[in-house]
Amino acid sequence: MRSDYSKWAGLLMISAFGGLLIPGAAAALPLRSDAGDGFAVMTFVSNEEQVRMVRAQIKSIREFGGPYKNSRIHVVLTDRDNLPGDALKGANVELLDIEMDKALIDYPLAAKAFAAAQVEALAADEVGTLVWLDPSVIVMDSLDALDLEGGNYDVAARPVYLLNTIGIPPGTEPNDFWAPIYRAAGLDYRTLAAYKTVVDEGDIQPYFNCEVIAYNPKLGICREWARIIEPLLKDKAYQSASCTTFQRRLFLHQAALSGVIASKVKPERIRPLPLACGYPFIIHERLSPAKKASTMKGMSVVIFDDAWASDPAWMKKIPIPEPLNGWLSQAYQEYRAGQGALHERP
Repeated sequence: MRSDYSKWAGLLMISAFGGLLIPGAAAALPLRSDAGDGFAVMTFVSNEEQVRMVRAQIKSIREFGGPYKNSRIHVVLTDRDNLPGDALKGANVELLDIEMDKALIDYPLAAKAFAAAQVEALAADEVGTLVWLDPSVIVMDSLDALDLEGGNYDVAARPVYLLNTIGIPPGTEPNDFWAPIYRAAGLDYRTLAAYKTVVDEGDIQPYFNCEVIAYNPKLGICREWARIIEPLLKDKAYQSASCTTFQRRLFLHQAALSGVIASKVKPERIRPLPLACGYPFIIHERLSPAKKASTMKGMSVVIFDDAWASDPAWMKKIPIPEPLNGWLSQAYQEYRAGQGALHERP
């Protein structure tokens, strides 16, 4: 059984050695970071293509992550028996088996909530910043923008890129899709802050992109996310009446997380991410001239979604200076070949 994340990712914008962890023994391994109050990264893999992408991601963090390059990286495997997870072994990398109802594993991107909750429970007492990076994310510079600065912020995030059919205007009563999320999170739509989508610049109630996001793990945001989304996934009446479109199913995980963030974090405690930290590569052309990148130089985190898998000419889309060009070219060739070991860094 596996959840084909790469299929969903391709549609998102259309719409010293840490060792292999045995479940239940994770807390025995100390977290390590060179940065501030403690900083760790988490992601998940659900198929072989993702394993190759996450291998490149880990190498990018070790190469370009600045003072965060040696941070602990947690990788949650949704199907260890059929995933080459050993390919991800490396310095300060932890591999975990996902803990969730396997009947829900194929619901689009729902596994993200349970993977994040699982890592959050392990990291809550030891780090101040816990960063989620989707498997298709590559780091190209220091992760400073995601650092919660020793408690000055509780989340680092940005609103979603596109309204699609999900976002709802400020001051509008939640519809059938959002209403159960608001009830579970204890939200009053009349009191919520307004945000603006990145690409189409529409005004919306809290609705955050969660491909690149940082949390204060002590708040339990990810654990609450899993708590809220699980009954929604299992509610046959809600699924049949309110999750009737592909976009609603695809973005349910993101909507549920947004409700939790709005309920637990005041707007001033949310650190806005600059576009260079989570640049949406596959919708580059849809960005306004003022937002569109003219070079990869200066970007810290890029969301490639399915570009590496579907577009052999992706390196020609945005100019890439050296030595980054050479590094990305090598990483991409290793991704295509399914080769390339992780290198330990001092």
